[in-house]
Amino acid sequence: MVITAYGTNASEAISAGFEEVRRIDGLMSLHRANSELSKLNARAIKTVSEDLFRVLEKAREISAMTDGSFDVTIRPIAEAWGFIHKEYRVPSQAELAIALAKVNYRFVQLDADTRSVKFLRDGVSIDLGGIAKGYAVDCAIEKLRALGITNAMVRAGGDLRVMGEWPVQIEDPQKRGERTTIHLKDAAVSTSGNYENYFTLDGKRYAHILNPRTGRPIEGVTSCTVVAPTCMESDALATALFVYGPKRTAKRFGSKINVRFNAESQPDNVRGP
Repeated sequence: MVITAYGTNASEAISAGFEEVRRIDGLMSLHRANSELSKLNARAIKTVSEDLFRVLEKAREISAMTDGSFDVTIRPIAEAWGFIHKEYRVPSQAELAIALAKVNYRFVQLDADTRSVKFLRDGVSIDLGGIAKGYAVDCAIEKLRALGITNAMVRAGGDLRVMGEWPVQIEDPQKRGERTTIHLKDAAVSTSGNYENYFTLDGKRYAHILNPRTGRPIEGVTSCTVVAPTCMESDALATALFVYGPKRTAKRFGSKINVRFNAESQPDNVRGP
């Protein structure tokens, strides 16, 4: 996590921004047994905080608009492939069938009136790895804004949001050093790619971005970059559209979403305004 800010109280604001990120991690981390998300998955609680409920609502919205290409219940599939603990393996079709039976965003029911969450099937759990980091970036930005900062950048891996206008470099999925520079103003950008977490077995490459409907890694796309008003949106959409694919994205959304794809064989770009 990197926070850069300019202003008279920039140092104090940056410290407050990091504290806000730690607060969100404490709520939504799967690696903390006492996090709110872990307690929810353990069925120890039903009513959740405004922050967690807000993220779950946005996740459900993006799942619906991309036909389930984004799915916070995907963890059983990721575990079957060994991506969670980096103990990589190729699961059998029978193992995938068992995992897929627990994966469907519709298995999580949200009640806005009571801010409660209900699991509709045993074995279902929530993993916010594709959206919580973006939300943490948003919270840090809003903390900076509340403290009077008007020119700042918050970056967490492939997720970034700025206040003011900043030049931003987009990672080269081929790792040739050929990064693309874009100019971002009061917006967020996220990139999902198959070049960070993957393994090779018997000459075949398997990447960690999985199709929630088939349980198998996405092939043919190396990266998907999305620009959006908030980092929660860009984070989730970058993963969702990576799965959804360039052709379907262009057909369904046209220029409504500012998105760029890179394909394995050649660039396959779909750009918004």
